[in-house]
Amino acid sequence: MRKHTYLDGLQRSINRSVTVNNVSYNKRKIEIMRTVIVECKLPNVPSRVDEAKVMAENIGYKVVDSVIQRRNSVHHSFCIGPGKLDELNRLCREKKVDLAVFTNTLPSSQIFKVQKELGGNVKVVDRNMLILEVFDKRAMTKEAKLQIKLAKLKYTFSWGREFIKLQGILGEQVGWSGPGDYPFKEYEREARKRISRLEEELEEVHEKKAILRQRRRELGYPIVALAGYTQSGKTTFFNRVVSESKSVGFGPFTTLSTYARRMRLADKSSNIDFILVDSIGFIEDMHPIILKAFNATLSEITDADLILLFVDLSDDLSVLNRRVASTSKILREIDVKGEMIVCANKLDLVDGEHAKRANEMIERHLLGVDIVDLSAKTGENLDQVLDLMRRRIQQSNNRRGSAQHLASEMDGPVCQTN
Repeated sequence: MRKHTYLDGLQRSINRSVTVNNVSYNKRKIEIMRTVIVECKLPNVPSRVDEAKVMAENIGYKVVDSVIQRRNSVHHSFCIGPGKLDELNRLCREKKVDLAVFTNTLPSSQIFKVQKELGGNVKVVDRNMLILEVFDKRAMTKEAKLQIKLAKLKYTFSWGREFIKLQGILGEQVGWSGPGDYPFKEYEREARKRISRLEEELEEVHEKKAILRQRRRELGYPIVALAGYTQSGKTTFFNRVVSESKSVGFGPFTTLSTYARRMRLADKSSNIDFILVDSIGFIEDMHPIILKAFNATLSEITDADLILLFVDLSDDLSVLNRRVASTSKILREIDVKGEMIVCANKLDLVDGEHAKRANEMIERHLLGVDIVDLSAKTGENLDQVLDLMRRRIQQSNNRRGSAQHLASEMDGPVCQTN
């Protein structure tokens, strides 16, 4: 019994060290998590300070300041240099900071070393842990919750040894004889078991979804998937065309699991039924472990007959260029086979010259793909998107033969196109 109590205690200790919550080390309640954003800005790497600030604020944390250091390379021990770390330490004391978020990806050794230098009362997380925390706050479905737990366990798997070392450095005995090989290996074995259990549970969920996808195909319904960066307007479009009210505008990753609805496009000569799927948004430089955890969710895009790729026209042109290039790379990595239409969204927020230059950038990265400028919010040019969708689906149906129009378990509205 003692062995399992120890292992559970160690797991909880590591979780407390790397998971952001609203209780500090001394258990006092915090009304708002006071946060400082820290970045080691490297040459030719875009700054993530604004992105991290938006993510932190959208899950209820108060960003009180930021610390940025320009370096040619990250410091081997602390990411930022010792002098800048001293500055961060003073800032944390002066502004009563509870959380330091690094926009860089930090190995476990750096996280625990920085945490030790800050006195142990300030939690330290990197960009990937912040993303997972956002996921955790947004998760509503069983699938999303399981994926997040799995990603957290895998991402922090190698942290057990460093955590045990840290406890020894701080003078706290861990296990029966303090830091050593035995507690570390026991922690690894227990973590592997938990990872296996989560993977088994997820596999059951994915099998059910695969059966559902196959059922849709047997019924003759083409699948149209919405893809693109987080906050590019996919869910706003989904709500407008299927007359739903899914949450939008609450920051990154409002959608973590796929949502599917049957939809009908009708004109004077024919009706076309299909399944419209809203999926998780992309983000730049997402860690492979996190991306892999959401592979099954992204499979809705991979298996789609038609993809509506949303691009935010209101982005700064340099950001837009970088994101379209990253999106193109992600689509290649997940082996997308379906046809594509680019929905250059938020037309209501830009002028004609900006939209023209944005379209030129998109064309350079996605050769031969149709682009439609629209505003999912106001409905401007929505009819053009729906008409192009109808024609593409009809062409796809013709290639496969006559589509079967059978009754579906999912009811949906009728969208009339002229």
